[in-house]
Amino acid sequence: MFIFHSRQRRHALAALLVSGAACFSPHAFAQDGDGSDAAAVTELVRKFLDAQSRHDVPALRSLTAEQFVEISPLGEVDPRDRMLGFYVGDASPTRPVIAVDEREVRIFGDSAIVTIKLSFNAGGQARSLRAGFVAHRNGATWKLVSAQHTPMRPARS
Repeated sequence: MFIFHSRQRRHALAALLVSGAACFSPHAFAQDGDGSDAAAVTELVRKFLDAQSRHDVPALRSLTAEQFVEISPLGEVDPRDRMLGFYVGDASPTRPVIAVDEREVRIFGDSAIVTIKLSFNAGGQARSLRAGFVAHRNGATWKLVSAQHTPMRPARS
């Protein structure tokens, strides 16, 4: 169970995950011949995670639509401005290694859904999240319109 007491702490899990985005294996987002739209959406998600890890607000703004909404690991809904406000300031110098796997990209015309599994170590315990992203294409440009991080139950031993 994850316990958070303040806005910053309630987003700590998401921040911990994305702070390690730069540590992902270069093959974590490799394409399997999914086509140019799937490649573009996959690259969009990779850039978004990287921008979060660097607290790069201008990049996050350029990668997200004005209607963007993020759902925290606790189910709180953060509109784009609140999400951007979280990343104002310095990024943590400590970047945990995060494994990305179980990636799936589905394209539906001008919309796309990306799901991934993010795994990392927090406080000596293995943790995993499912992350879901929704993207929309306007002309030739894809932008994220939604992101959600859902904690996964630890495996029973």
